[in-house]
Amino acid sequence: MKGQNAWLVLGLIALVIAFKACDREPGQQTQQQARDERAVSQIDEELAPQKAVEAREGLAAAIAIDVSGSMDEEVDGRDGRKEPKIDIARRAALDLVEQFARYARDHQNEPVLLGVYEFSRRRGEPDCRPVVPMGPPDRERAASAIARLDADGGTPIGQAMITAKRALDDTGLTRRHLLVVTDGENTDGASPDQVARAIGKRPDAERPSIYFVAFDIEASRFSRVRDAGGLVLSAANATELNSTLDALLRGNILVEK
Repeated sequence: MKGQNAWLVLGLIALVIAFKACDREPGQQTQQQARDERAVSQIDEELAPQKAVEAREGLAAAIAIDVSGSMDEEVDGRDGRKEPKIDIARRAALDLVEQFARYARDHQNEPVLLGVYEFSRRRGEPDCRPVVPMGPPDRERAASAIARLDADGGTPIGQAMITAKRALDDTGLTRRHLLVVTDGENTDGASPDQVARAIGKRPDAERPSIYFVAFDIEASRFSRVRDAGGLVLSAANATELNSTLDALLRGNILVEK
Protein backbone atom coordinates (compact mmCIF):
# COMPACT_ATOMS: atom_id res chain seq x y z
CA MET A 1 0.00 0.00 0.00
CA LYS A 2 2.78 2.42 0.86
CA GLY A 3 4.33 1.83 -2.55
CA GLN A 4 1.00 2.44 -4.26
CA ASN A 5 0.48 5.66 -2.29
CA ALA A 6 3.93 6.89 -3.28
CA TRP A 7 3.20 6.31 -6.96
CA LEU A 8 -0.17 8.05 -6.54
CA VAL A 9 1.50 11.13 -5.04
CA LEU A 10 4.09 11.23 -7.82
CA GLY A 11 1.33 10.97 -10.40
CA LEU A 12 -0.58 13.87 -8.84
CA ILE A 13 2.56 16.01 -8.81
CA ALA A 14 3.14 15.29 -12.50
CA LEU A 15 -0.45 16.28 -13.28
CA VAL A 16 -0.10 19.56 -11.38
CA ILE A 17 3.08 20.39 -13.30
CA ALA A 18 1.38 19.58 -16.59
CA PHE A 19 -1.64 21.75 -15.76
CA LYS A 20 0.60 24.65 -14.79
CA ALA A 21 2.41 24.39 -18.11
CA CYS A 22 -0.90 24.39 -19.96
CA ASP A 23 -2.19 27.38 -17.92
CA ARG A 24 0.76 29.56 -18.99
CA GLU A 25 -0.44 32.55 -20.98
CA PRO A 26 0.51 32.39 -24.70
CA GLY A 27 2.57 35.58 -24.39
CA GLN A 28 4.37 34.51 -21.24
CA GLN A 29 8.01 33.63 -21.96
CA THR A 30 10.22 31.16 -20.25
CA GLN A 31 13.50 32.45 -18.88
CA GLN A 32 15.37 30.79 -21.74
CA GLN A 33 13.13 32.42 -24.32
CA ALA A 34 13.66 35.79 -22.67
CA ARG A 35 17.44 35.30 -22.75
CA ASP A 36 17.25 34.32 -26.41
CA GLU A 37 15.26 37.44 -27.27
CA ARG A 38 17.74 39.65 -25.44
CA ALA A 39 20.60 37.98 -27.30
CA VAL A 40 18.86 38.47 -30.66
CA SER A 41 18.25 42.15 -29.88
CA GLN A 42 21.91 42.64 -28.97
CA ILE A 43 23.04 40.90 -32.16
CA ASP A 44 20.60 43.02 -34.16
CA GLU A 45 22.31 46.15 -32.85
CA GLU A 46 25.72 44.65 -33.59
CA LEU A 47 24.67 43.92 -37.18
CA ALA A 48 23.80 47.52 -37.99
CA PRO A 49 26.11 48.80 -40.77
CA GLN A 50 28.99 50.80 -39.38
CA LYS A 51 29.12 53.16 -42.36
CA ALA A 52 26.80 54.35 -45.08
CA VAL A 53 27.39 52.67 -48.44
CA GLU A 54 25.54 53.64 -51.60
CA ALA A 55 23.45 50.76 -52.92
CA ARG A 56 24.13 49.51 -56.44
CA GLU A 57 23.02 46.58 -58.56
CA GLY A 58 25.26 43.55 -58.40
CA LEU A 59 26.08 40.21 -56.79
CA ALA A 60 28.06 39.72 -53.58
CA ALA A 61 28.70 36.44 -51.76
CA ALA A 62 30.51 35.60 -48.54
CA ILE A 63 31.53 31.98 -47.99
CA ALA A 64 32.40 30.99 -44.41
CA ILE A 65 34.24 27.67 -44.04
CA ASP A 66 34.55 25.77 -40.78
CA VAL A 67 38.22 25.08 -39.95
CA SER A 68 37.68 23.79 -36.41
CA GLY A 69 39.58 20.77 -35.10
CA SER A 70 36.94 18.26 -36.19
CA MET A 71 37.62 19.14 -39.83
CA ASP A 72 40.74 16.99 -39.52
CA GLU A 73 38.51 13.90 -39.24
CA GLU A 74 38.17 11.71 -42.32
CA VAL A 75 35.19 10.94 -44.54
CA ASP A 76 34.84 9.40 -47.99
CA GLY A 77 36.78 11.54 -50.43
CA ARG A 78 37.71 11.20 -54.07
CA ASP A 79 37.41 7.70 -55.47
CA GLY A 80 35.90 6.53 -52.17
CA ARG A 81 39.18 6.87 -50.29
CA LYS A 82 39.16 8.33 -46.80
CA GLU A 83 40.60 11.83 -46.48
CA PRO A 84 40.41 14.72 -44.02
CA LYS A 85 37.38 16.95 -44.37
CA ILE A 86 39.65 20.01 -44.48
CA ASP A 87 41.24 18.69 -47.70
CA ILE A 88 37.80 18.24 -49.24
CA ALA A 89 36.81 21.76 -48.10
CA ARG A 90 39.91 23.26 -49.72
CA ARG A 91 39.05 21.76 -53.10
CA ALA A 92 35.40 22.75 -52.77
CA ALA A 93 36.33 26.34 -51.89
CA LEU A 94 38.64 26.63 -54.86
CA ASP A 95 35.94 25.24 -57.15
CA LEU A 96 33.50 27.83 -55.80
CA VAL A 97 35.95 30.62 -56.61
CA GLU A 98 36.36 29.24 -60.14
CA GLN A 99 32.60 29.17 -60.69
CA PHE A 100 32.22 32.74 -59.47
CA ALA A 101 35.10 33.85 -61.69
CA ARG A 102 33.46 32.17 -64.69
CA TYR A 103 30.15 33.86 -63.93
CA ALA A 104 31.90 37.24 -63.63
CA ARG A 105 33.59 36.74 -67.01
CA ASP A 106 30.21 35.94 -68.58
CA HIS A 107 28.50 38.95 -66.94
CA GLN A 108 31.04 41.73 -67.30
CA ASN A 109 28.41 44.45 -66.99
CA GLU A 110 27.38 43.18 -63.55
CA PRO A 111 29.55 43.79 -60.48
CA VAL A 112 30.45 40.45 -58.87
CA LEU A 113 32.29 40.30 -55.53
CA LEU A 114 33.30 37.24 -53.51
CA GLY A 115 34.89 36.80 -50.09
CA VAL A 116 36.06 33.53 -48.53
CA TYR A 117 36.39 33.34 -44.74
CA GLU A 118 37.57 30.69 -42.30
CA PHE A 119 36.22 30.37 -38.78
CA SER A 120 37.38 28.63 -35.61
CA ARG A 121 38.02 29.61 -32.00
CA ARG A 122 41.79 30.00 -31.56
CA ARG A 123 43.75 31.81 -28.92
CA GLY A 124 44.94 35.23 -30.02
CA GLU A 125 43.01 35.22 -33.32
CA PRO A 126 39.62 36.57 -34.42
CA ASP A 127 36.91 33.92 -34.61
CA CYS A 128 36.38 34.60 -38.31
CA ARG A 129 39.27 35.55 -40.60
CA PRO A 130 39.37 36.52 -44.29
CA VAL A 131 41.10 33.97 -46.48
CA VAL A 132 40.25 35.74 -49.72
CA PRO A 133 39.11 39.32 -48.91
CA MET A 134 35.93 40.52 -50.57
CA GLY A 135 36.71 41.44 -54.16
CA PRO A 136 36.38 40.30 -57.77
CA PRO A 137 36.71 36.48 -57.89
CA ASP A 138 40.17 35.39 -59.02
CA ARG A 139 41.16 31.72 -58.91
CA GLU A 140 44.89 32.37 -59.11
CA ARG A 141 44.78 34.88 -56.28
CA ALA A 142 42.71 32.51 -54.14
CA ALA A 143 44.58 29.25 -54.74
CA SER A 144 47.57 29.82 -52.45
CA ALA A 145 45.43 31.30 -49.66
CA ILE A 146 42.94 28.44 -49.69
CA ALA A 147 45.76 25.89 -49.72
CA ARG A 148 46.82 27.17 -46.30
CA LEU A 149 43.53 26.33 -44.59
CA ASP A 150 44.17 24.10 -41.57
CA ALA A 151 41.94 22.55 -38.93
CA ASP A 152 42.16 23.54 -35.26
CA GLY A 153 40.01 25.04 -32.50
CA GLY A 154 36.33 25.44 -31.64
CA THR A 155 33.31 26.27 -33.78
CA PRO A 156 32.03 29.89 -33.52
CA ILE A 157 29.42 29.72 -36.29
CA GLY A 158 27.40 32.72 -35.18
CA GLN A 159 30.40 35.03 -35.17
CA ALA A 160 31.32 33.87 -38.66
CA MET A 161 27.85 34.86 -39.84
CA ILE A 162 28.18 38.30 -38.25
CA THR A 163 31.57 38.90 -39.89
CA ALA A 164 30.31 37.72 -43.27
CA LYS A 165 27.17 39.85 -43.08
CA ARG A 166 29.24 42.96 -42.36
CA ALA A 167 31.49 42.24 -45.31
CA LEU A 168 28.42 41.98 -47.54
CA ASP A 169 27.07 45.28 -46.19
CA ASP A 170 30.31 47.04 -47.16
CA THR A 171 29.85 46.06 -50.81
CA GLY A 172 26.58 47.94 -51.20
CA LEU A 173 25.51 45.36 -53.81
CA THR A 174 21.85 44.49 -53.92
CA ARG A 175 22.03 40.68 -54.30
CA ARG A 176 23.74 39.31 -51.19
CA HIS A 177 24.40 35.69 -50.25
CA LEU A 178 25.89 34.19 -47.09
CA LEU A 179 27.01 30.56 -47.32
CA VAL A 180 28.25 28.57 -44.31
CA VAL A 181 29.92 25.17 -44.59
CA THR A 182 30.31 23.48 -41.20
CA ASP A 183 30.75 20.00 -39.76
CA GLY A 184 29.72 20.77 -36.19
CA GLU A 185 27.37 22.59 -33.88
CA ASN A 186 28.18 26.00 -32.45
CA THR A 187 30.61 25.82 -29.51
CA ASP A 188 31.51 29.48 -28.90
CA GLY A 189 29.71 32.82 -28.97
CA ALA A 190 26.33 33.64 -30.46
CA SER A 191 24.33 30.73 -31.84
CA PRO A 192 23.69 30.64 -35.61
CA ASP A 193 19.91 30.63 -35.16
CA GLN A 194 20.10 33.77 -33.00
CA VAL A 195 22.18 35.49 -35.68
CA ALA A 196 19.80 34.32 -38.43
CA ARG A 197 16.86 35.72 -36.47
CA ALA A 198 18.70 39.00 -35.90
CA ILE A 199 19.47 39.27 -39.63
CA GLY A 200 15.76 38.79 -40.25
CA LYS A 201 15.08 41.90 -38.17
CA ARG A 202 17.32 44.10 -40.33
CA PRO A 203 15.89 46.17 -43.21
CA ASP A 204 15.23 44.25 -46.42
CA ALA A 205 18.17 45.86 -48.24
CA GLU A 206 20.59 44.48 -45.64
CA ARG A 207 19.35 40.90 -45.52
CA PRO A 208 21.48 38.34 -47.34
CA SER A 209 20.09 34.99 -48.34
CA ILE A 210 21.45 32.45 -45.84
CA TYR A 211 22.57 28.95 -46.82
CA PHE A 212 23.95 26.25 -44.52
CA VAL A 213 25.67 23.11 -45.73
CA ALA A 214 25.89 20.58 -42.89
CA PHE A 215 28.99 18.59 -43.79
CA ASP A 216 29.19 15.17 -42.09
CA ILE A 217 26.54 16.25 -39.56
CA GLU A 218 22.76 15.94 -39.61
CA ALA A 219 21.05 18.95 -41.17
CA SER A 220 18.38 18.69 -38.45
CA ARG A 221 20.94 20.10 -36.00
CA PHE A 222 20.36 23.44 -37.74
CA SER A 223 16.56 23.29 -37.88
CA ARG A 224 16.31 26.57 -35.97
CA VAL A 225 18.39 28.29 -38.66
CA ARG A 226 15.93 26.90 -41.19
CA ASP A 227 13.03 28.16 -39.07
CA ALA A 228 14.64 31.62 -39.12
CA GLY A 229 14.62 31.65 -42.92
CA GLY A 230 17.86 29.92 -43.88
CA LEU A 231 18.17 27.11 -46.42
CA VAL A 232 19.85 24.12 -44.75
CA LEU A 233 21.27 21.25 -46.80
CA SER A 234 23.42 18.24 -45.92
CA ALA A 235 26.48 16.53 -47.38
CA ALA A 236 28.05 13.38 -45.94
CA ASN A 237 31.14 13.10 -48.15
CA ALA A 238 33.16 14.77 -50.90
CA THR A 239 30.78 13.82 -53.70
CA GLU A 240 27.72 15.11 -51.86
CA LEU A 241 29.47 18.33 -50.82
CA ASN A 242 30.41 19.11 -54.41
CA SER A 243 26.96 18.33 -55.78
CA THR A 244 25.21 20.30 -53.01
CA LEU A 245 27.37 23.37 -53.55
CA ASP A 246 26.94 23.14 -57.32
CA ALA A 247 23.17 22.99 -56.92
CA LEU A 248 23.21 26.05 -54.63
CA LEU A 249 25.28 28.07 -57.06
CA ARG A 250 23.28 27.14 -60.14
CA GLY A 251 19.86 27.30 -58.53
CA ASN A 252 20.13 30.08 -55.93
CA ILE A 253 23.24 32.24 -56.20
CA LEU A 254 24.69 32.45 -59.71
CA VAL A 255 21.38 33.04 -61.43
CA GLU A 256 20.37 35.63 -63.98
CA LYS A 257 18.84 38.83 -62.67
